[in-house]
Amino acid sequence: MPTDAPDLSYDEASAPFFEGAARCELVLQFCDTCEKYMWPVKTRCIHCFAPTVGWRAASGRATLYSLSVVHQTYPGFESPYVVATVETAEGVRFNTALVGEDLEDVAGTPIGADLLAVFDPAEKPFTVPRFRRAS
Repeated sequence: MPTDAPDLSYDEASAPFFEGAARCELVLQFCDTCEKYMWPVKTRCIHCFAPTVGWRAASGRATLYSLSVVHQTYPGFESPYVVATVETAEGVRFNTALVGEDLEDVAGTPIGADLLAVFDPAEKPFTVPRFRRAS
């Protein structure tokens, strides 16, 4: 996330996600009717359309679904970096950054690899979850 972007903010609907990340916790929407996690943020369940959605802590575990190494330079972002689609243990897929000590090692992460959510509570303007290899 660009560190020189003080105007970035999140909306009220997604606040629990970002507040959880600030506590180093992956928090996702959960439907109390069909008992499934969901993403993106909605007012009704994407599985059963019930209005009984709330927020619940997730395990922080995921599997790598896809990745791409971005070499294009963008203001405020270090490059290259690895963008990934992950599927959480709860069955939710979303895009994130894949991180680690060495870019080549991160870029070589095999599809299907076990991942863990990581957080930097000092990140500004707000914390977002990223993932790294579990082992």
